Amino acid sequence: MKNILKHFTLITVVCLVAASCEFDETNLASLNNEVDPNATYYVQLKNNVLTAQTDVASNGDLVDVESTILVSLMGMPQDQDITATLSHDPSSTITENMYTLSANSVTIPAGESSASIDFSTIAANLPECETATLILNLEAGENTTPSEPGNKVVYNIRRIVSYALENGFADLAGTWGVEESLTNGVYYDESSFTAVWDGTDLLVSGLGEEMIDKFWGEPVVAGGTCKMQVAEDGSITIPRQYIYTTVYDGDNYDYEIAGSGIWGFYCGESPVIKITYDIYYPGDVEGLGASYVSYFGVPFFGGTFVLQ
Repeated sequence: MKNILKHFTLITVVCLVAASCEFDETNLASLNNEVDPNATYYVQLKNNVLTAQTDVASNGDLVDVESTILVSLMGMPQDQDITATLSHDPSSTITENMYTLSANSVTIPAGESSASIDFSTIAANLPECETATLILNLEAGENTTPSEPGNKVVYNIRRIVSYALENGFADLAGTWGVEESLTNGVYYDESSFTAVWDGTDLLVSGLGEEMIDKFWGEPVVAGGTCKMQVAEDGSITIPRQYIYTTVYDGDNYDYEIAGSGIWGFYCGESPVIKITYDIYYPGDVEGLGASYVSYFGVPFFGGTFVLQ
């Protein structure tokens, strides 16, 4: 049996060597051929679908939605410039006075595969508390991609408007759930916190405890409440202060918190708080978030919270 297998293996090796030599002789020239300049290519859009809303800064200024629309080639780069245009579709409910484009046409230079156009809303002209749709059509002649998802920009944008609280800051008391965590669930996620209005500040309990417990590995054994100052202009300040005591390996450790952010009551919906904060050892200049930025990607904790 061993002799038969050895004989079969030898034949197989000879065949492989022969096939390899034949490939080298017959196909090497084709490997050196240049790309066919007449090959079909298409122009298409990327980053062309968006659902977003404008914002309101702590000073009351409107914050626009900004994006970059990428125009790219599907196929090999060409040996001549390729020009494409974007035109406003009349079915859009976002009219031309509600946004700006850095250009209405874009040129992909010869030898390149993409170019881009910058987009920004004009928030003041958007309808209040409504989602409006912008549709832009791509045109590159016969080379426009026939695929509709790739030949249209479809942006759905909502303008939010700040409303006054009916009962003042007392309306900010309650349980605040997490809408978005700045650390995106890496190692831990933000958890809900509760707030009580004492007539001067919001007394906040539970903030940062998920991080100190699950990432830092130290459960809270005392404290847990801090003061959050809210102002009529929409700003939030968390002055540096003691927040809680934890236990690790039988020893207790005190921590402090400091942060800032904004609050808002938009379009008559639930109030929103956006904050960033860090947790410190008493006396330290740098907090845990800044010290472990390589883990989280940002040098602080926090996120967007909505009153439940």
